[in-house]
Order: sequence, then structure tokens, then C-alpha cells
Amino acid sequence: MLPPASRRPSPGRLRARTVAGAALLLATLGGCTTTDAPLPADELAALPGSLVFASERAATRGVYRLDFGGEAVRLSAPDADEVPLAVSPDGAALVVGRAVPVEGGALEQLVLLEDGTARPLTPPRRRARHPAWSPDGRWIVFESDLDAFSDVYRVDRAGGPLTRLTDDPEGNFEPTVSPDGAAILFASSRDQQAEIYRMQADGATQTRLPASPRDEWRARWSPDGQHVVVLSNERGRDELYLMDADGVGRRRLNASRPDAGAAEVLEAEPAWSPDGRSLAYSTRSRTGAGQIWRLDLADGQHHALTDSTATNGAPVWSPDGRYLAFVSDRDGDGELYVMRADGSGPTRLTTSPAEDWMPLWVPSSP
Repeated sequence: MLPPASRRPSPGRLRARTVAGAALLLATLGGCTTTDAPLPADELAALPGSLVFASERAATRGVYRLDFGGEAVRLSAPDADEVPLAVSPDGAALVVGRAVPVEGGALEQLVLLEDGTARPLTPPRRRARHPAWSPDGRWIVFESDLDAFSDVYRVDRAGGPLTRLTDDPEGNFEPTVSPDGAAILFASSRDQQAEIYRMQADGATQTRLPASPRDEWRARWSPDGQHVVVLSNERGRDELYLMDADGVGRRRLNASRPDAGAAEVLEAEPAWSPDGRSLAYSTRSRTGAGQIWRLDLADGQHHALTDSTATNGAPVWSPDGRYLAFVSDRDGDGELYVMRADGSGPTRLTTSPAEDWMPLWVPSSP
């Protein structure tokens, strides 16, 4: 189990970082309706779960945990250079990426933090990234160059050998597990461009979803497993598309926006709300301001949740879907904030002068 953070006034901060290669052009529509008054203290203290994030507040970059109203506590060992990547469904374990120095740079090793211990999941001198948990929390998939350029692998939470699920020299990337644990979506360049493929959880029956004429990547299942959202370059610029889980019924999510192209989405992975009714994402305007939006899928309406000249981004949903944590530099540099899902009650959580980023919302452990 991840150790709890102490209940003392909390320093810390969170900084948004653009995901490399994810320039996603969307329009921005509608005015912001946020209420600037922060959350009342009792509401803040009652927020579910906790947050983990990366920070450079110590000599070595590491992973920290923040209980709401508490002090950030370092989970990484003092000399470990780590960032948080994926929280287990039960909230008791965390996959982190550990930087391992090599000649000319560093490689990222996957390490499991659980019960106060750190256990390597992958070899130290091979690249491993994009981990994703099975819904029962028993195994993890990820991409690695262990045997070739890039393939998808599976490893049990309890440890053991790595199982290679794909084998193609052109590369296989960014696996994500269906909510029922039966299937895995991943991107592959085996047909000369990035396209979305589906396979069974053991790697069998690898089939391509109906493809666009251009690259697609970063597939993400809806919570009920009935739909998938992807990034697509179908129209010559990177946009969000929604489709059924079998790839049919595609629709461009910004099709209703008259000012398409007015902003650039910073986040490569728009976040599904727990009930599957909404997506949260962030944009940056040509002036440099970054805003957070909520797209309600039932009516296609895009709602601005922030409204400032600052950069706001990296939204993550609370387990109950009532709140979003995010990062903002509205007070001078990157800090961690939380707000209600309608954009009201933006509340600053951290104040450390160090760089903090990559927030994940951890559900309460059973």
C-alpha cells in the first residue's frame, strides 16, 4: 500500500508539461463560467483519495504523494530519479518510470512502488514506457525495446517473466487495456503509418481497426468499454475522434466548432470522466494562454473550465467524477490546483518553489 501523507499544512507545486509529439489542433468555443472563490476548507478536506506527482523539490527528482490538506511526502528513495506513470485500480500500487543513466543520456525503467517497497518490473538498461493496468490490478502492459525496436509486453503485478505480446519490426506502442480486461488496444506502424490495432489480452488475434488515411495513436477506452477516443491526423492536423470499440461510427469531436484551429491541445491523452459522459482536455491559444475544457459527449458542447492569461493544463478526474486536479502558472509558476467539474472553486494546493508536474489522482485503498 502506498504510504499516507501526513496531515500538516502542505507545500508543493505542479507544473504542466506538453506531451511530446501530441500537437492536437482543436477549436475553442464558449465562455468560461468559473467561480473564483476557492473550495471551502471542509469540502477540500473531504475530497476522495490523494494525488501523486513528480517534483524536483529535492536534490533528485522524485514521486510525491499529497493528501488534501496535508503535506507532500516523497515516495521515491532519496537517490531515485522517478516520475509517476500509472496508479493501480485499487490505489495501493504505483508504476513509476525510473531514469537509469547510460552513455549519452538515460533510459526509463519501470518500477512498482507498493507496501513501502520499490520492485523493478523491467530490466534497468532497456527502455520501457506507457504502462497500463488491467482492470483487476493483477497485471500491467507496456511498450519496450527489450527484443526489438518497440513491442508490447505484459508482466504480472506479483513479478515474474515478461511476456511479449507483439512482434513486428516497425514498432508497437501505447497499449491500453479494455475495462473488462479481455482486449488491448495499441498503435502500430506495421502498415507504414501509425494505426490502431486490437488484440486479446494474451496477444492473440491482432487486427487493425478501420483506419484513416493518416496516422492515429493514443487510443483510450471509455469506462464502459463501448467507445474509444483516439488522436488522428486524418485532416492533416492532429484532432480528437470518437468511435465505437470496433472502430466504426467515427466522428470528429470538434466538428461542431466554428472556429476550428484556434487553439492547440497540450495534452495527448484527454481524460475520460469516470461515468464516461465527458472528456477533459487542455488547449493553448496563439497568445500562449492554456485553458482546460470539458466536452459533454451527449450534446457535443465544449465548456471552458478556466479563463485566464495563464497556462492551465494536465486535468485529471477525481474517482467520483466531481472534481478535476490540474496545473496552472497563474500565480507565477507551475502549481497544483483542484476545481469542481464545472470549473468553479479553483483552489491552489501547493506552494513550493520547485518544479512539480505529472499529477495522478489515487483512489482510496480498500
